[in-house]
Amino acid sequence: MANSFLSQNWYRIKDLKPRVHSHIRLYRHRYLGKAWYVLNDLVTGKVHRFSPAAYLLIGRLDGSTTIDKIWTDVATQLDEDAPSQDETLNILAQLDAADLIQCDVPPDTLELFERHKKQSRALLKQNTMSPMSFRVPLFDPDAFLNKTAFIFKPVIKGYGILIWLLIVLPALFFAGQHWSELTENISDRVLATENMLLIALCYPFVKVFHEFWHGYVAKIFGSEVREMGIMFLVFFPIPYVDASASAAFRNKWHRAYVCAAGIIMEVFIAAIAFYLWMYLEPGLARAITYNIMLIAGISTVVVNGNPLLKFDGYYMLVDAIEMPNLAVRSNQYLGHLVNIYIFGVEKTKPFMATQTEKLFFLLYAPAAFIYRMIIMVTIALYVATKFFFVGIIFAIWGVVLSLGKPFYTGIKHVLTAPILQRKRKRASTITFSGIAILLVFFMLIPMPLHTDTEGVVWLSESSEVMAETNGFIGHYSVQAGVAVSKGQVLFNLLDSELDTRIKLLQWKVHELQLNLRQYLVTDPSKAKIAQVELAREQSELDRETERLQQLKLCSRRDGFFSPSKPLNDLIGRYVSKGEIIGYVLPDKSQKVRLVVEQKNIDLVKGSTKSVEFLLVSDSRLSGSAKIIREIPEGQYELPSLALSQKGGGIFATDPEDPEGKMVLNRIFQFDATLPEALQGAPFGSRVLVRFEHYPEPLGFQIYRRVRQLFLSQFDA
Repeated sequence: MANSFLSQNWYRIKDLKPRVHSHIRLYRHRYLGKAWYVLNDLVTGKVHRFSPAAYLLIGRLDGSTTIDKIWTDVATQLDEDAPSQDETLNILAQLDAADLIQCDVPPDTLELFERHKKQSRALLKQNTMSPMSFRVPLFDPDAFLNKTAFIFKPVIKGYGILIWLLIVLPALFFAGQHWSELTENISDRVLATENMLLIALCYPFVKVFHEFWHGYVAKIFGSEVREMGIMFLVFFPIPYVDASASAAFRNKWHRAYVCAAGIIMEVFIAAIAFYLWMYLEPGLARAITYNIMLIAGISTVVVNGNPLLKFDGYYMLVDAIEMPNLAVRSNQYLGHLVNIYIFGVEKTKPFMATQTEKLFFLLYAPAAFIYRMIIMVTIALYVATKFFFVGIIFAIWGVVLSLGKPFYTGIKHVLTAPILQRKRKRASTITFSGIAILLVFFMLIPMPLHTDTEGVVWLSESSEVMAETNGFIGHYSVQAGVAVSKGQVLFNLLDSELDTRIKLLQWKVHELQLNLRQYLVTDPSKAKIAQVELAREQSELDRETERLQQLKLCSRRDGFFSPSKPLNDLIGRYVSKGEIIGYVLPDKSQKVRLVVEQKNIDLVKGSTKSVEFLLVSDSRLSGSAKIIREIPEGQYELPSLALSQKGGGIFATDPEDPEGKMVLNRIFQFDATLPEALQGAPFGSRVLVRFEHYPEPLGFQIYRRVRQLFLSQFDA
């Protein structure tokens, strides 16, 4: 044998006669046509998977044969495929660390305490590495499940799937019919303070059924369930059951069934809640059923049932496609490819996987990383909005673990990995050069930058025919659609009391003028009082006279008259001051009213190179424009309903606004000249707008968006 096949530490353990604990069960599984062996610890509920070569060693640990004898027999049997002495030592060390074997030597009490400490540290490390989700074991539920499992056995192994389909499928059909009602204003309904309290009360209730169903399915198919406790998910306590011992099941569909059990139960609960929601009157009970639907539906799809996160959906996928440790092996395979094709490592062991597995690895690893980052950022922002300082700390913690730790591990691999010993210089050069190139690309190279928004073809204020005072429309002077000139009378308003008030004021003014002349001669003190009264009455007379002139509604520009309603409907109608009665339209459009969100206002004001327009109703019409006016203050009201989401635009509006024009975030408005190609567009038409800005490195663009996200979330 080659020297590398032997170990200098072999003499320490070669005469030991270890044996597998009596509470260990061995099972033979097949994954993608290959045999593997699984050790199930009935005490802890843990499962360990070994290759056939390792099983030849483990299967002979009976307490009567020395390790040296076992290894020699295995080496003779497997020849070149036999494990080396160092690999054998490693297998035995893993078995000992998992407390799966015992040797023919007295137990070391200190070692037992140390092992317990290591297990406690491992749990603490696991919780530390997942600050948004950590577990606290409480008790062993196995005895309780044993006593009560018979109740649910007929459902789980018999007709349960039929009942589930009969309940869930009609619920899905009816939910589609009520979809608009279910989703209307969903964000406002869900995030309301009183509703968040209901969610907090309903969530543990749903999860209790979820976790116990995992336990019952595992128990009925013959597994041990040794741990139950509380998991703090984003600081919120929910129950959990550790049914991982079901991984020892030989039938992959039984393993997948255990993983899917919680999701199956939640969907069933959601269906029952939906039926109740349909028949309940609005009130507390209906709100509870709505939140149960939300929890059991959305959380199942987005988190628990998603295979990109290591929850139920992941383990279902792993069992269904027979690819254990998919996440870990995906990362290992990507590292293997980097070592070979980038760092140029030539002599390395082939990665043990089929072509199908390798394709899964290439797709799964990046997809899971991206999805985890999205979920992490979403949770961190949510926590930070509720608990600012704690949220910021955990957001930084999450970034360090999700990005900093992999980066550190990669650099450490490049600098210290034995496999790169002969390619260290090349690996270091490529790695650090790549980092430098990325820094230059993100921080120094300008990249195109633009901002997209929308606007409407706009009429100028001079086109509006607006009532300048209150009154009744008496008659109109022109027909709809005819050409009118500036200053031409369009409508006459009637105020039957105005003439009387003017005549009365004229007599009062005349009387006060006569009195003033008399008092100037006879009583100077009364003359001063008369002067004050005369000024007051004269001012009132001037206002009423001005109102008399305002009863004539005149055109403020040349154009074509267009009333807001049919002219016959306007006759006799009472109008208030400021109410628009019609428009005088120019022969062609000349202006666009643009709306810019607050997050983009600095770029639009300080770094705009050009403005491009595209007509929504006819994408062939486009052109460049020039900003001619900026409305200085931010507003919350859209200039036109066409810009709201209900009108086909991009701006979300406040659902409580009856007019549907009040937006949720501050906006700024600009007026721009309409390109000649678009001047035939109808007034009120929606226009797509693109502000082209001066180029800027991607790093600065990303920083700006992250900063805006931070400020918007915390109202800073």
